[in-house]
Amino acid sequence: MVQAKNQALIDLVQPIIDEQGLLLWDLSIKKVAGQKTVELLVDLPAHENISMAQITTFTQAVNEALDGAAVDPVPGEYMLDIASPGMDRSLNEPWHFAWAKEAGDPITIALFAAKDGQKKWTGLIKAVDEKQLVLTVDGEDKSFSWDEIAKAVVSI
Repeated sequence: MVQAKNQALIDLVQPIIDEQGLLLWDLSIKKVAGQKTVELLVDLPAHENISMAQITTFTQAVNEALDGAAVDPVPGEYMLDIASPGMDRSLNEPWHFAWAKEAGDPITIALFAAKDGQKKWTGLIKAVDEKQLVLTVDGEDKSFSWDEIAKAVVSI
């Protein structure tokens, strides 16, 4: 059911994202301190930093679209939280890793279980595919299956 809600919300905001030349980094609906929160993380697609003015313009357009929607894509009361994913953004989707590789950004991954004696690794993405992530760490390539990775972020 949450996926259906997310898709309805994506369908509502995608035209605004396209019109404003933005990138939807992540969308989630969750409970924070007992309050339902709809979180949208947006950025610019060409590895540029989004400005507060752009976030404000996007927020106003999303509020208007939500207020004018024939069917509320998020029933009930909720707080809308729109922000940038930040410099140390979480990497959750395969395309997030491709984006970080393209930018040449180092990343840090945390593993569920230690590999070669460590649970955290920082390096540059050498390769990413549906089965694994390959990081270059101190000049050496290390492969990690997606099942091994608990968390990944851009390292700043």
